[in-house]
Amino acid sequence: MKFKFWNFWCAVVSLVVIPAALAENILILQTLASRSHHIWNKQIFERLFNNGHNLTILSFEEEQSVPGKTFLIVKDLMAKLMADFEGDLDYTAEQSPVANIHFMYDFYNKASRLLVKEDAVRQLLAYPKTFKFDLIIHDLTMGQFLLGFVEYFGNPPLISITAFNIPPHVTTMTDAPLYTTYMPHYASSFDNKMVFIERVRNTLYWAFDLFYRNRIYMANEDKRVKQIFGGNATSVKLIEKRSDVVLVNSDFSMDYYQVLPPNVIPVGGLHVGRQEKVPPVVKQFIARANKGVILLCFGTNVASEMLGEGTNLDMFKVFRSMPDYGFIWKHGNPEELGIMPANVLVLKWVPQAAILANSRTKLLISHGGLLSLQEATWHGVPVLAIPFFVDQYSNAEKIVKAGAGVKLLPKNINEDTFKGAIKDVLENTSYYENMKQRSYLFKAQPEHPLDRAIFWIEKVLENKGLHYLRSPTPTMNIFQIYAIDMVASVLVIAFLYYLIIRRHIRRPATSDNVKPKKE
Repeated sequence: MKFKFWNFWCAVVSLVVIPAALAENILILQTLASRSHHIWNKQIFERLFNNGHNLTILSFEEEQSVPGKTFLIVKDLMAKLMADFEGDLDYTAEQSPVANIHFMYDFYNKASRLLVKEDAVRQLLAYPKTFKFDLIIHDLTMGQFLLGFVEYFGNPPLISITAFNIPPHVTTMTDAPLYTTYMPHYASSFDNKMVFIERVRNTLYWAFDLFYRNRIYMANEDKRVKQIFGGNATSVKLIEKRSDVVLVNSDFSMDYYQVLPPNVIPVGGLHVGRQEKVPPVVKQFIARANKGVILLCFGTNVASEMLGEGTNLDMFKVFRSMPDYGFIWKHGNPEELGIMPANVLVLKWVPQAAILANSRTKLLISHGGLLSLQEATWHGVPVLAIPFFVDQYSNAEKIVKAGAGVKLLPKNINEDTFKGAIKDVLENTSYYENMKQRSYLFKAQPEHPLDRAIFWIEKVLENKGLHYLRSPTPTMNIFQIYAIDMVASVLVIAFLYYLIIRRHIRRPATSDNVKPKKE
């Protein structure tokens, strides 16, 4: 009996204690205080946790720590950040590409300036340097000063991830080739077939972006690294190049052609298919809508009330004038709208993924956020895109060029234009058909994007890095990278040959060749 009891506890120890001791420790550094980006990142860290890894997560969303999953919470950073921008943003004005780029880096810089003071960062600094992390995952979108933790914890393998498609600086951190003649900058509305003046403008946008990041934004991040980790801390420009794998939220079926190095892995749409709870009131509302439902959701960082009371009233009038359709409206202050007609359901938060997955959903009215458009594409729902800033203009343009939806700028919204755009998509079946084809191409993959992401993360863990995937340029100087030394050698040799040949051709005249003068 004692022998059986001893065997039982040995089994418990082998199943619980030993795996916990052998599980890898992963540090996940989220950097962007956006709920939508947290949703994307969460799909990754929840799968890693379910696979038995121990996680320490810097997070901007309230999450409950459990054994094997520790959250270091940064509270209200987005609210503090938007207060810093108060009065500077006009959500109805169309931003130029240059203004878009400047706004983005200004946003990143102000966010880092706040984040560096947060207690959660101090908590992580309180970890002993000897604490063993087997892997660090960093959201490369912003917050590069956090890369100082790579050296702080003894240089474990580094993986960079981003929910922001393929940011421009991926080209510099991975040495991906940059062809501005057919790679439109995210802040523009160009496609990959540009006329001469568009190619010129696109090149200038890329140049401005990379210059601003490298000379201004990254210089500030380096100052923060030295402030936190000491004056001898390595530049974050060099640390980010150590990324063994870079996971980007891109898919070739929806994005423009771009040459990527082997360590840049597209995992676009890894958040689609996630499970969401649907409140009974939403289920009932969808079921009773005569011709189906239309979802108006401007994501997590934009709210329809930002358009102003007049525009919201125009949208309300349109919804009321189409009683055969049910309208689910994400609005931050439903109380302001008063009593709604039976065909309008106003909520502060909507289970967007679940609603789009419902076959009765006929249209998504969106801000043009990448994650929302990927979900709509996956489920084959046409889109009315109303872009506000950053990459939303180019995302909306991709939908329009694919014939899967229409675009309406915030400044142009009124009762007539809004209703006309909705009816255009609902009554023209080509939008639905084109989006269904786009959905088919998106889904036609050998594995789900999340499975692909986890495969590469665990491959890096298993091999303690995948150095052979990295570009060799960090160990080369600029003369070697761009073959300046080779070109210089060829020019020197050519010049020497020129001098030798010139010397032989232009010999001085001899006496035998001089003709006698006539007297």
